[in-house]
Amino acid sequence: MKRAIGVSVLAGVVLVFALVTGFSLLTRLFYVLALTVAGSFLWAWLSLRWLEIGVERRTHRVHVGALVDERITVRNQGWLPKPWLEVVELTDIPGHQSGMTVSLPGKGFRSWRTSTRSSRRGVYRLGPLRIATGDPLGLFRLERQYAGSQQVLVLPAVVPIARFVIPSADMPGDGPVRRRSFDVTPHAASVRDYVPGDSVSRIHWPTSARTGQLAVKEFDLGLTSDVWVLLDLEAVSHLRDGEDSAEEMAVTAAASIARHLLLKGQPVGLAVNGQPLAMLPPDRGYLQDARFLDMLAQVNGAGAVPLREAIAHVDPWLGRHTTLVVVTSSSSPQWLEALDNLAHRSVRLAAVLIDGATFGGGDSPRALLAALADLGATGYVVSKGDDMSRALAYPSTARRDVLYRASGGIPLSQEGVR
Repeated sequence: MKRAIGVSVLAGVVLVFALVTGFSLLTRLFYVLALTVAGSFLWAWLSLRWLEIGVERRTHRVHVGALVDERITVRNQGWLPKPWLEVVELTDIPGHQSGMTVSLPGKGFRSWRTSTRSSRRGVYRLGPLRIATGDPLGLFRLERQYAGSQQVLVLPAVVPIARFVIPSADMPGDGPVRRRSFDVTPHAASVRDYVPGDSVSRIHWPTSARTGQLAVKEFDLGLTSDVWVLLDLEAVSHLRDGEDSAEEMAVTAAASIARHLLLKGQPVGLAVNGQPLAMLPPDRGYLQDARFLDMLAQVNGAGAVPLREAIAHVDPWLGRHTTLVVVTSSSSPQWLEALDNLAHRSVRLAAVLIDGATFGGGDSPRALLAALADLGATGYVVSKGDDMSRALAYPSTARRDVLYRASGGIPLSQEGVR
């Protein structure tokens, strides 16, 4: 555009001199310059006309590490060729590259697919598509936007956990073994053949219709104790360094633990003292898992609420038949005072300590393991580079006992054990 302004100014100067001097060559030069500016603008303007843009966005919700896919199609509906079109998608997804320069013949089209690995959780915008073009002399650059925008939600990574031990809340149906109940409960466990005396209300009609014989439902006591997962995202507690950070590991641990407990049929609630402070009451099922992931995708580690106050926010929901799992990288013992109050009320406790020292900042929270054990809390430690599924399979004290027995009774230092 600066070149066009320069040529226009030059044409104006030439016109002034042509009028003053009456020199015909200057008049012809003015005509050439004026026609050049007008022709260049018309070229660029026509290059953006009769375009049909199609964007097939296949991704709305993905987990960290998955691909954000889309297909872009640019079609020339006119007979005039388009020598060059610069196609760029405007987005804030980190690392997303969709720029392409294409040349289209009359009635021609180009189509290509883009795939970007989602590296950070969050809410991002995909689109709109910006198409820019110009004239051969580079005097004008015109652009238009097409296809609108779409929101993409990048969910935290979730690690399959085969085993995660938390203290039993002493409920009748609590524990790994599902016990049968002679009463009707909300938890249907299986079906069996009908025997005389069974209530008609217990007949499972879909199975009866499929097999041609009456079948009745059997019930169990279920897993009725509530579990709260409290994720600590207080700003001073986490070293934030992109996707490979203590914050992201803590979010992954919380999401993985919550899903593991939900798959066992346990009602799970989630609280996050990030920005903003968020809470979801306990519930069961896949819908609850989706709620957790949506919430965890949008919170960040800029929270100003200390962990001790966050525990106080959850306190009204906690009773003797509930369990609180704290996921934190804080090495400060102050939040243990709040846990001490809960322990006196018979709230079952567990803590997953993210070792921020292994991420290059802060003190290690391993020193809190002994205090957690005194409170009767189950303690886990996850360090940078750990296999999270393995790190959460056994509490730190349990792993220490296993190593002690494997070493033939030789005492092991705490530094050598996770």
